[in-house]
Amino acid sequence: MERSIGRDAEAWPRSRITFIFLTMGSLLLLFGSIYVMNELAIFYGIGAGAAVQSLHDNATLAPSVAIAADQLQTVHQDILEAYVLVLVALGLLAGAFMMLVRRERPAEQSRYVPYHAAMAVVYTLLLYLIVSGPYTTIQNIYMYLTYSGIAVCLGCDVFLEYTNRTRLRSRAPGLRRTMAMDPSRPLSNMLSLREELFSRLTGQVGIIDRHFNSTALENLHRLVSGAPHGFTRITILTSSAMLGSDILGAVSDFRSEMAQDGVAIEVRLMDSKDAEEQHERILLDDRIAYKIPPFNIINKKSEHITTISHDQAARRFGHLYGRATKLENYLEKQARTGAAQP
Repeated sequence: MERSIGRDAEAWPRSRITFIFLTMGSLLLLFGSIYVMNELAIFYGIGAGAAVQSLHDNATLAPSVAIAADQLQTVHQDILEAYVLVLVALGLLAGAFMMLVRRERPAEQSRYVPYHAAMAVVYTLLLYLIVSGPYTTIQNIYMYLTYSGIAVCLGCDVFLEYTNRTRLRSRAPGLRRTMAMDPSRPLSNMLSLREELFSRLTGQVGIIDRHFNSTALENLHRLVSGAPHGFTRITILTSSAMLGSDILGAVSDFRSEMAQDGVAIEVRLMDSKDAEEQHERILLDDRIAYKIPPFNIINKKSEHITTISHDQAARRFGHLYGRATKLENYLEKQARTGAAQP
């Protein structure tokens, strides 16, 4: 579930192909930069060798090596630039690899797209400055592969940036950024929450609420059951202090009922220290995150429901989720402990 929160399956490319192409293009640029450095070193060596030999023999240089000898200072400068080109290529490869491994976390990895595109532009400019000199031997099949790598990288970057912007635009209409709860109108609040917020949740839904009890579960049931929805899973992170016979039975019934709608329900108990420190309640799906009132009084508390950073909320959820205990495992452990006692 930690890796699932933040996935926008419809708008963001789910396939690995785009990111594999981006990684392969970045590899071509790395090989190209190393090849350019190697060719420049050869060119510099020929020129330096010819210059030393001419001084020693006081002989006239052949036209084929005279150009190389005359360009020694320029070639030396180009070699220094080629070192930078290799570093830029390594940065491109690192950015492409991060996008590949985080392809299911678009909210996190989308920031690598502008970085990779900027590095690709810098690489292109540096390469142009280097090979625009008198290095005719560099213009061969290896360089054409490098040019192909540049085209692949820039093309993938443009495509990913366009897809990301489209995803952001598509989620904007209809999604509320702020909702005010009027404690004197609990029924109206519940209807507004159901129609304007919960009916628009998509993908993987996460809830962080250390006070999530049986009343909170009843409210969640009213908000999500029987209504059109685009989510496939709800994961609730609460504390063991909320456990009781009433909520255990309610969780089982809620899970069975939501399974008929194709929605999986998971309840996890936060680590005791995490539960103690986690005062903020959070609701998030694949696209947006909200700071919310406690679920047991979500429609009765005079508190604004506001959007917060999805990246930060997803990271926080992932951290708590990884340290939390699945409800079934917790109950099994408690049963074994109780059976072991005299």
